[in-house]
Amino acid sequence: MSQEENIIKVGAHLRNPVSRRVFMQLAAAAGISVPAGLSMGGFGNGAMAATKKAATLVATPANDYWAAFIKGFKATSAALGTEQIELYHDNDAAREISQVRGLPTQGANMLINTVIAAGEVPMIAKLCQENQIYYTAVWEIPAWFTPSDVGDYFVNYMTANSVDAGYQVAKELFKSIGGEGEVVHIKGLAAPTDDARTAGVVKAAAEFPGIKLVGNPRGDWVREKARTVMLSMVTAYPNMKAVFGQNDSMALGALSVLKERNMTHVKVAGIDGLSESLQEVAKGEQYVATNTSLAPYQAGFAAVTLFDALAGWKPTLAERLLYTGSLTATAETAASIDQKVYQSAELPFDFKKMSRTLNPDNWDPQNNIYPIDPTTQWAGQEGEDKLNAAYRDASWKAEFDAVTKLYADHYKSGPFK
Repeated sequence: MSQEENIIKVGAHLRNPVSRRVFMQLAAAAGISVPAGLSMGGFGNGAMAATKKAATLVATPANDYWAAFIKGFKATSAALGTEQIELYHDNDAAREISQVRGLPTQGANMLINTVIAAGEVPMIAKLCQENQIYYTAVWEIPAWFTPSDVGDYFVNYMTANSVDAGYQVAKELFKSIGGEGEVVHIKGLAAPTDDARTAGVVKAAAEFPGIKLVGNPRGDWVREKARTVMLSMVTAYPNMKAVFGQNDSMALGALSVLKERNMTHVKVAGIDGLSESLQEVAKGEQYVATNTSLAPYQAGFAAVTLFDALAGWKPTLAERLLYTGSLTATAETAASIDQKVYQSAELPFDFKKMSRTLNPDNWDPQNNIYPIDPTTQWAGQEGEDKLNAAYRDASWKAEFDAVTKLYADHYKSGPFK
């Protein structure tokens, strides 16, 4: 046995997480290549189960949406007794990949990640698979790419139904202006979620022949960028009756420009359900509606799913692509949603009760969860021939229906039941 093999053998018997971490750092400094199982701190299933450390990697805590997401992640970690790591990529792809590469040395065995662009998901999923890190991707994923293309450690992909969110909010906006007039449409970054929300807006516009969508500038999901583009929109479309922002940050940026110019007759709507936007909607004035994807819930449900996977739960094919329920808030409901999700000291979810492994018979998702059919989700987009063959199997439709019913049957409680 070589000297390097002897060193690795010694490391394999370390059980203390601090000792393992120091061992990994010294091994790296010495140029010793440690197998993935050791770098994970796994050392067999027993030790893997003993150390539960979840990481979340999102854009920035300065954004209200991600701050709420982290709030849900922290609450779930506390409820499940898992260690936690908070990471922020600040919309820097190189930083994001570097942080994922560094997870093994931190002892992480679970990752919840929202990428900058969908194209990063395959690389991150591959890194997690190689390092035995259970992974859930939230919001973005390339069309026709699925967890089954990677392996068991890519547990699932979750997102709100963005087509439906765009459709529901746009209908409320169009109704508020009598179903006719110019509506400035501000898009986010070019990504699948943005495309889906646009599809929902276009679907709603088709039901209102008097509506004309105009502008279509990109605010890149950022309030200040939306303010800049809105300054040009008020000049280009002085007769506009409404503004649809693809997220609340952009809608709020547009709203500030309108207020500065006393254009209070122009209605506004957005998506994300930030506390600030919910408060604006509750006033019943200019901000007509928003859709909340319940950011704390999204993070919490993802964390529970990874916790269960680490404990041995195996998702079915239909559970590896999931929609998480969202709510469209209007003046009648916005204040109540804001109170429950943002203003209360504690989140209104029992995260332990969501766990399939802690509650095998009476687990409760506490929200409307249902599977995604990839042929519907990505209909009309190129690359359908790349879809994993498992989704073409004769049993797929029956499994899809069974999982839809399973989650509906177990949805017994929750703040928005």
